[in-house]
Amino acid sequence: MVRQPSVRPQQEPRPAAPGALPTTAPRRTGSRGEAREILRNPVEASPASVERGLKLYRIHCAACHGPGGQGDGPVVARFLKPPSLTSERAKKYPDGFLYGTIRHGGPKMPSYREGLSDRERWDVVNYLRSLQGR
Repeated sequence: MVRQPSVRPQQEPRPAAPGALPTTAPRRTGSRGEAREILRNPVEASPASVERGLKLYRIHCAACHGPGGQGDGPVVARFLKPPSLTSERAKKYPDGFLYGTIRHGGPKMPSYREGLSDRERWDVVNYLRSLQGR
């Protein structure tokens, strides 16, 4: 069992086989820039979605981005400070870009492709929008 192929935490899974069809999303994107242009949020920003997003944000995002999205989480002392999610710049990002960043990761951020489902990623986007006052 020691010499078997496996995926380690924060490691990209094997690429899909040629001709494979996605099963969880109508369109896959190869980068967060592509997601910015293509994806539109299919999940209504209902109170239930925002609440689910808050719970997921606290689990997966708050350690770096902080409870209020200011980039002041408890791990910042050991890593580079992440960007504020409530800045004017972040407010201008399309939902697809935020989703793509969660899915694909960023310059210093790991991918949550395997950690969150499509729906969960959109719930986090909806929560971020509520945090931004939108």
